[in-house]
This record gives sequence, structure tokens and C-alpha cells, in this order.
Amino acid sequence: MRKPIKAYLITDPTLYPKTPLEFLDFYTRIVEQYKPHFATYRDKDSNFNLALMEIFLNINQKYRIPSLLNSNLELALKFGFDGVHCNGAQMQEIKNCKQKFQYVFFSAHSSQEIQDADKQGANGITISPIYQTPSKGTPLGIEFLNSLEPANFKAELFALGGIISNQQVQEISKTKIQNFASIRYFLG
Repeated sequence: MRKPIKAYLITDPTLYPKTPLEFLDFYTRIVEQYKPHFATYRDKDSNFNLALMEIFLNINQKYRIPSLLNSNLELALKFGFDGVHCNGAQMQEIKNCKQKFQYVFFSAHSSQEIQDADKQGANGITISPIYQTPSKGTPLGIEFLNSLEPANFKAELFALGGIISNQQVQEISKTKIQNFASIRYFLG
């Protein structure tokens, strides 16, 4: 029997409302519709909107969704996030983060990075890009996901990159990985 696919929501400040009231309504609708298993508040420019982060945390707590913060260990500790999502340059931070957080995820783009992040103790590893996505290079593809053996890793693996449709989620659900992460899929 196959395990159910897990969904990992990643926010993007350019695609979400900027005012607290609009963000509250918008994000609540997404969570209620898609019921993600994990969620990361992501702002690659590090202009974290503290009011929106509080709303994000409160909604996730209400719906029992573990909250991660992208790339900022100090802010994640200060605001009481459940974990962090380390970027590609933060591989060496994984062990340190594991001492402070329940969840530590990592963004991998190759088999070697997946193995290294797993050895460092990451709980979750996103693998990207799987499908074509703006400015992310050549997609790894579904075949890459099927070349991995999840049983060889302690971390949960999540396909990421260009996942915007139910058809793509269905394709991923038939791979050995089965889990997916996305930004744009949850906006549909």
C-alpha cells in the first residue's frame, strides 16, 4: 500500500497580499483548501514582514501545520518557528539548526546534495527543479525522482520546482518520492 502524498507549501511575498487583513484571508483560504503538511514562510530578499509572519504562525498553529522560516535561524528562534528551511549555501548549518529546531529542511539540486544534507541530519529535503520553472535551469525530471531510493535516506524527500497542476502532482505521486513542495500550485 502506498503512503499518501505529503504537500509542502512555500510562500512567496511577490505572490501574496501585503496587508495583514488581506494576507489573513488569503492564507487561511489556501490552508483550508489544500491542507499542507508543512509550510515555509519564505522571503529571499530577507525583508520579512513581521505582521504577516505572526499571522502565518497563528494560522499554522490553528491548523497544526509545522511552520518553517526560510534561511534565517535567528528570526526563526525569535518568533518561535518549528523549524528552518536552509538554502543551498547553508549545508553546514543543518547540524546547528537540528539542535534548536524540530524541523530542518534543505534545498538540494543534485544527488550529492541530497546525500550530504541527509548525512547532516535534515528532516526534509526538497529536490529541484523537477519541471521547467522560471530562472531555475534544466529540470531534473520525473526520471530523476524514480532513480532515488527513499528507503536509503532518513530525511523525507519532496519534489519541487515548476509544480503548478494537479496532473503534475499525480505524476509525482506515482514516483518513489511521492511528496511535493510548491509555491505556485497552492495559488491555483
